[in-house]
This record gives sequence, C-alpha cells and structure tokens, in this order.
Amino acid sequence: MAAAVLGMWLPIYFGPLGEWMKERPPPFIAWMEQHTTFAVVLFMAATALAVLGSMARQPNEPQPVAELAETLATAVAEQWRREEAALQLQAPWPIPLRWENTARPVADHWEAINGTHDLGEPVDLSGRLDGDGRADDSIVAVFHRVASRRLVILGAPGAGKTVLALNLVLHLLDRRQEGERVPVLLPMGSWDPAQETLHSWMARRLAEDDPALRSRSRSGATLGQELIASGQVLPVLDGLDEMPPQARSEALAALSRQLGRGEPLVLTCRADEYQRTVGSTVLTAAAVVELCPLDPADLRTYLRVSTVPARTGCWDPLFAEVESTPGGPVAQALSTPLMAWLARTAYADTTAGPAELLAEQGGIRRFADRTAVEEHLLQRLIPAVYSRDLPGEDTRRWSGEEAHRWLSFLARHLDKFRTPDLAWWQLGTTVPLASRMVLVGIATGLVYGLLSCLVHGLGGFGLMDVLVSGLLNGSMTGLSFGLAHGVVARFIDGAFQPSRVRLSLRGRQTGRARPRFLPRFMAGLVVGPIAQVTGNLLAGVVNVAAYQEPFWLLARVLNAGFWGLVVGVGAALVLGSTAWFEEPIDTQEATSPTGLLNTNRATVLRQALVLGVVFGLLILLGSWVMAGLLPRHMWGVTVVWTPAVGLRSGILSGLGSALVAALALTAWGRWVILARGWLPLTGRLPWAVSAFLEDAHRRGVLRRNGAFYQFRHARLQHHLAPVPPPLPPQRRSRPRVRLSGLLRRQDHGRVGEPDSDGEMSR
Repeated sequence: MAAAVLGMWLPIYFGPLGEWMKERPPPFIAWMEQHTTFAVVLFMAATALAVLGSMARQPNEPQPVAELAETLATAVAEQWRREEAALQLQAPWPIPLRWENTARPVADHWEAINGTHDLGEPVDLSGRLDGDGRADDSIVAVFHRVASRRLVILGAPGAGKTVLALNLVLHLLDRRQEGERVPVLLPMGSWDPAQETLHSWMARRLAEDDPALRSRSRSGATLGQELIASGQVLPVLDGLDEMPPQARSEALAALSRQLGRGEPLVLTCRADEYQRTVGSTVLTAAAVVELCPLDPADLRTYLRVSTVPARTGCWDPLFAEVESTPGGPVAQALSTPLMAWLARTAYADTTAGPAELLAEQGGIRRFADRTAVEEHLLQRLIPAVYSRDLPGEDTRRWSGEEAHRWLSFLARHLDKFRTPDLAWWQLGTTVPLASRMVLVGIATGLVYGLLSCLVHGLGGFGLMDVLVSGLLNGSMTGLSFGLAHGVVARFIDGAFQPSRVRLSLRGRQTGRARPRFLPRFMAGLVVGPIAQVTGNLLAGVVNVAAYQEPFWLLARVLNAGFWGLVVGVGAALVLGSTAWFEEPIDTQEATSPTGLLNTNRATVLRQALVLGVVFGLLILLGSWVMAGLLPRHMWGVTVVWTPAVGLRSGILSGLGSALVAALALTAWGRWVILARGWLPLTGRLPWAVSAFLEDAHRRGVLRRNGAFYQFRHARLQHHLAPVPPPLPPQRRSRPRVRLSGLLRRQDHGRVGEPDSDGEMSR
C-alpha cells in the first residue's frame, strides 16, 4: 500500500516526469495535487500499516522453568554432539584417558566430601575413558561416587581435561531424567569474580548462547537467573588456569562462598596452577582427580589404528624410540593426548614422516628436549590440515601460509584481551579507536552522501547542486557519526554487543519496559536538537563562505531551531517506544557464531527499516504541524513548507539516519566496516572472514562454544601469538539530520541560488 501511494504521489513533485504530470495531470493525480495534505496523511497511514505488519509476528512466549530446562538440555546436547564430531574426538579412534585420585594436598577433607563426620575414608575415583565411556569406571560413574557432586579435574597442559569434561556433559545428558540438572560447559576465562557473582556470570553466558534466557519473568529476574536459582543447571567450569593469576584465588573463594550446600560443580584446571592457587584454602567439599600420562601401549594403538594400513610402518621408528627411551624428549612430548593428536594429524595422512622427530644434525638431536618436539608438532598442524580437501568444501581455498598469518593475527588479538573467546563482534577492536572513528566516519559519510544525492536528484536539482549537497551532507554526517562511535565505544560498556532482541507488537509482554523507556526517550530528546544545531551552524558557515551573504547564517539558525525541535521529539518517541516492542530472538536463530551473525544482520537491518520509516513519518508530520503553528514571517524570512520538502526531509532524517546509525553504532555495522572491510584490505584477515573461521573449525583448528570460536587448545593459541608474521604488500547519540529548504527570504522577489542541501531559497 505504501509503495502504491508513493508511486502515485511522487511524480507530482519529483523529476522530469513531474513537469509533464503538472501540465496534463490525470483526474486522480490532479485531485491529489489540490489536496496535498490528504495525500501526505494517506501515505503516512499506508506506510504505518506496512511497518506494523512487519512487526506483527507470533511472539516468543516465555516458557515455564521446567520446560525451559528440557529445551536447554536438548540444545546443549545438540551443540556438543556437533562439536565432538567436528573435533573428531571419537574418530577415527578415541584417545584413551586415565585418571586417579590426586596425590597433591589440594582436596577437601573426605568428611566434608562425604557429607558426614562418620565417613572419613577416601573413595577410589580412579577410572578410564575408552570408547564410549559407559563402563563402571567412566567419568560419569566416578562423578556419582562423589557424595557432594563436586569434582575437580587436574592435568598437565594437553592432558585431556576439556575432553573429559565434555564427555561428562554428554553422558550426563544421555542419562538425564526429567527434572534433573542440565550440565552446561562454561569456559572460565570470561569470568571476573570481582565484578560478577558466579550465578550472574552463568546467567550472562547462558543468555549469550540462548537469547530466550534474557526474557524476564513477572518477578523481574531473567529466565536464565530463574533457571539457575531453581537448581536446574549443573555448572561444568572449564579452565580455571585461563583466568589471570590474581583472579584464580578470588574465583575459588567465590565458588566456596556462593555455592549453596548440595550444589554440584565440576571444575578443570592445570595441576601445577591449581596447587599454587589453592594455597591455604580449598574448594569446599570438592574431590580432586588428576589425569595420568598417556600409556605407551595406548599411544601405539591410537597412532596405528588412526593410520591407513599401508602407512602404519612409518610409526615403527617412533615406537622403538618411545619404548627404548621412555624418559626421552619424544616419549615425554607424546605422553599427552594433545601431542598424540598433533602427531597423528601431522603424519598419518601426509607425505611427511614422523622419523623427522628423531633426526640428527652433526650427531646432535634436532629436537633435543620435550619443548622443542612439542613446538615442532604445533608448527606442523597448520600446513597439515590445510593441505587436504574437506568433504563438501566449496571453491574457496586458503594456503597454509595464509591461514597461519591470519590465525596468528587472531591469536594475538585474544592474547591482548586475555581471553580464549573469539567473538566476531570484537574483531574491530584490533583497530585503534582513533582509526576506527575515521573509518566509521568515512563509511557513514559515503552512505549518507549517496542517499542525499539520490533524494535531491529525484527532486529535479542540477548535477552540481546534487553533488554539493551530497558532499556537504556526507561530510557532516560522517564527522558526527565518527565522533559518536568513539564516544559510545569509550564510555558505554557493551554497546557493541550483538542485538539479541527484535521488534514485535507484543514484545512488551516479555519483560519490564519502563526502566528502559526514560533513558532512551531523554537521549533522543537531547541528542536530536544538538545534532541539528551543530549541523546547521556548520552548513551555515559553508553557505556564507560560498555565497558571501550573511542571510544564510540566519536562515540556518532558524532552520536548526525548527528542525531541532521536530527531530528531537521524533527521536525521543522512536527510541523510547522501542522499550515496549522488544523481545528476544528465537533460540534456534543464534546457536553458533555464524548463526548469530546472520541473525544480527537481519535484525539490525529490519530495525533500521522499521525505525527509519517511523522516524521519517514523524519528521514529515511534525514539520507539517510546526509549519502551521509558526508565523508566516520571522525576522525577514518567510516560513515555507511543502509536502516535497517534508518528504525529502523525512527520507534523509529517517531512513538515512537509521542506516548510518546501523553502521556506526551496532555490532554488525562495526563488523562490516572493520572486519569485512578494513582488516581484509590491510591483509590481516581474508575477505571471506566467516567462511574462513568456519573452515578452520571444520579442520579442527578452532572449536565452537556457543556464540564464540576458540582455538582447539590454549597451547595452540599461545604458539601462534608471539611473533607476528610479515604482512604481504597491499596495493549512543542520535544522528544529525539535514532538513533545510524550510526558510525563504522575504525581501527578495528573485529566485536565489540553491543552498548546500540542494533546496531553493528566495
């Protein structure tokens, strides 16, 4: 309806067709020409119906906590089953893991673990993970032997702690009965115990993977918080050692203090780091097991069965070395599952042979110690996995050298922020803030300038007027949004998180909107006039310099006052009203980094369209009302409003501002400008960033944890980070709006030159 009305109405005012239509207007068009006010109202009503129709969808009704727990269990199981397959943990042959009660003085008293002073005898927690892990000595059986259901898993780097924790999660889900807790694997590197409680951090991490858990119940708490408070979640916390050293003791103390009696917990950590962290305290009621080095017989079986029969002989020199020199560098390096997997990846399906680990130069071993062997295996990983095709692989291929350079850049980015979580919306932070502001300003200025040229070109203005208008509007808008991006990035934490809400007519039923309404309303009311005053004053200075007439500065001042009020009220209403029309996006829409990116792109563009149209209509209606209320003449200037002026102003102010705001002030916009534009242009990332990350995941270099990518192991991340490889030569404020054309000089009867926005003044 909006398109039909607009298609009938625009020819009256815009372009060469308008001249012909005015000379020979059809009856209906002639009637609309004489009743322009009705035409404007009809266009507004039709467009409003279209906008409301785009918001009219079935809302996501909050689920009861018990039902939500079942949904969460299904989602967690699906996520980690896919990840287990992607990491090839069971194929072609699983690496056996063994563990036993730790001999380190890091466990609590057995009376506290068993829950009674009568039972002080240790419980044997030794076990083995082999095949599907369903035997009596599996990790699930061991976990159930711990009366307190609190278990700490220790091990050397690469010993298989995360693999064992993942296996525990999957098999607990396999055996889970309705009403039992849902095991959830959470990396601890993102927790700051000085800033967040355990439960609030868990709720935040769960909501990052499942946006439905952001919804609020009648009590005001989010569904994620209620799920945790009602005892429906079993936290499996992976990687205490990934936290900063000073935060580890705080984390252990917070766990002991904040976990209630009977609340279960599983925690993984490197053995030495855990022993140093414990010091004078322990995790209350927690039993501790420690993973054992890989047995030579298990290593032999794993490498032999994982290699095609025709190539199994290539391992014989290595097996002989391990058996004859169990304390040698090769045997020590291959005693962890991580290094065994790296050896299989590097040599089982490639032309290289593992005998190079035993090579000598001048009678001296090339790899003289364990660290040298491990670093060589880590170095062999990228060339090995990128030398072979993947099933169903598309035509895009990256060489091992390219992949190494880009993955090293990502590893340095993660090391800089001391986190294992690679988020697509944070890739732009690798660019300094000042450079980000410049790049955002250039991008938004180009978009707004091109839109300004289009709108004024359809208005029938000359080429020079159109170009000047586009250049001035684009420059002012780019400057405004570049500064706005810097202010938001510097002072508003979490402003560039991906949006996990959408607009819906019944969205207000999902939570409390009042606390969010007033700040948004006031932001629009304050920023709108400020942007108008700033933009019009700058444009006035340009006009005076160009036309050598002080009148233009007065006209711009009056313009700023008129449009500042209109834009401020419109922005306040649009921003404030969104608090009542937001609801979380569907869980199924954002269960992976790529899924969240695609959903965020669609959400941002849809919101920009809806809010831009509504804002533009408010500008159109508000300017019409204001023009009717103001006196016809002010200070020698005639106030003139026409539907054409209102429509042009509405398009530029509404849709133009919404589009550039989507680029400058959202996670998706920063991703487009920086991660999809600047970083590939400078050679730090490939052009197809998402495809590259997904390909690295399929090759086993990266793993996925909800909305984040992570390197398969922290050791790999730290190996890639230290030395940057050389780069190849390479060839919340509201937007300011341009709404001029309102003011005409009274004391001149001649037609004046067009102003910087392409509008004609007299």
